[in-house]
Amino acid sequence: MGKIVKLLLPFILVIFAFGGVFDDFDNKFTKANKQDKVQIYHELKGVYLSSILNDNDKLKLESLKRLVSGGKILKVDYSVYAKELSSIQAQNTAIKDSLKPKIATKNSIKESKNNQKNNQKDKSGDITYKVLSISSSKTTFILNLNSNSSDLNIKSSQLNQNKTYRKIFDFNGVLTTSYKNKKDQISDQIRIAQFNKEIVRVVFTDDKSQDIEYKLSGNSVIFTLKSAKNSNFTTKSTTQKATTTKKSTQKSDNAQKATIKTNSGKNKIVVLDAGHGGKDAGAVGKNKLYEKNVVLNIALEAGRILKNRGYKVYYTRSSDKFINLRNRTSFANEKKADIFISIHANAAPNEKKAKEMQGIETYFLSPTRSERSMQAANLENKADTDEMNYFTKISYLNFLNREKIIASNKLAIDVQSNLLGAVKSKFKVVDGGVREAPFWVLVGALMPAVLIEAGYITHTNDHKLLSDKNYTNKIALGIANGIDDYFAKNQ
Repeated sequence: MGKIVKLLLPFILVIFAFGGVFDDFDNKFTKANKQDKVQIYHELKGVYLSSILNDNDKLKLESLKRLVSGGKILKVDYSVYAKELSSIQAQNTAIKDSLKPKIATKNSIKESKNNQKNNQKDKSGDITYKVLSISSSKTTFILNLNSNSSDLNIKSSQLNQNKTYRKIFDFNGVLTTSYKNKKDQISDQIRIAQFNKEIVRVVFTDDKSQDIEYKLSGNSVIFTLKSAKNSNFTTKSTTQKATTTKKSTQKSDNAQKATIKTNSGKNKIVVLDAGHGGKDAGAVGKNKLYEKNVVLNIALEAGRILKNRGYKVYYTRSSDKFINLRNRTSFANEKKADIFISIHANAAPNEKKAKEMQGIETYFLSPTRSERSMQAANLENKADTDEMNYFTKISYLNFLNREKIIASNKLAIDVQSNLLGAVKSKFKVVDGGVREAPFWVLVGALMPAVLIEAGYITHTNDHKLLSDKNYTNKIALGIANGIDDYFAKNQ
């Protein structure tokens, strides 16, 4: 019984956490004014996002139903939600039908046999490959399949950060075995797993950049290292030689480390993303202080400082134009950026909270843990509602990997610390801390990514600060210093 309670508890907590949003929609939505309707609708989108992150089909279904009916009332485009809802309902119907008892007939038996044959092909008509066994040596890593591999389509990618180099290979298939890492193999660590129902993923991880290639041969996929690491073939004599020369090279090694720390950002690529823009003004304060203008000035100044320090800097926008969320991180990925920084200004959800909510905050992408984080995410996410549905469940699971979250958390800590250090020398500010939230703009980034809220445009004191160029320049300096710190610590 205790085990059942443990299994049910996460589901109960999720439903409890978002039950208030469902209650607001069910009991208040139709009678609310338009502004409140929009607020409730965007909160529903936050629930929908949480259902994806938490892999909660029940929560997803309930939020989709309300997003469709609410979209009809608000007269906004809800087609993507309707399409997904129809798909889920069709799947549920198919499952119910499959559970109904069927009388076996000659035709049904024949159909069953034909289905078994067709099951050897996937939806696209390709053979469904099964990984039956795995073999490994110093120079090769071999997957043995159930069929000839000549038609196998393998996609490769890589993720390099913090002296960790990953080479990733994906293909349609089913994994029927497992692999345990060996002392002698082509990479320090090799992982093979069933990434989702259709895809097998192989990941080679090493502390040095590797050029791994594959060859399709018969029923096998053979991975090899183009230039084998010399350390794998070090002889006893060369080891002894290295020991005798260690003392003579120690001084030069120390000098090299010092140089690396001093020039930690040299040749690093940074993408600065000024939030909103064009038709999307973002948060609006008194005297027509637009978030889109404030954050653009910060981004341009931060870029100027970073360029002077030797960084290669790109801007998602350098003028007042609108860019959708998907294209912001796609741009960073295309530029092969080392980090992605999105710059924003926050706003309280209502007049009452506007009097108390203030301060500088730095966010990294992760399932939200607080009401304040969710409010901030909802505010920024609603800028481009169509793009929110571009990211599928698999996209989230792909991008929300542990390594990226850890790296982004480290970056957020360094940036937040330096932001405060830069502005507190002249201005009185509140430390809003490092927080986690599901910001859509950060989802697609393949590199460590954070979102900065430079202050609350709706708070009296923060509004004055954000209107002051001296303050925004200090924010820019803090961003640059935070980036310096991050690279110095994570070479």
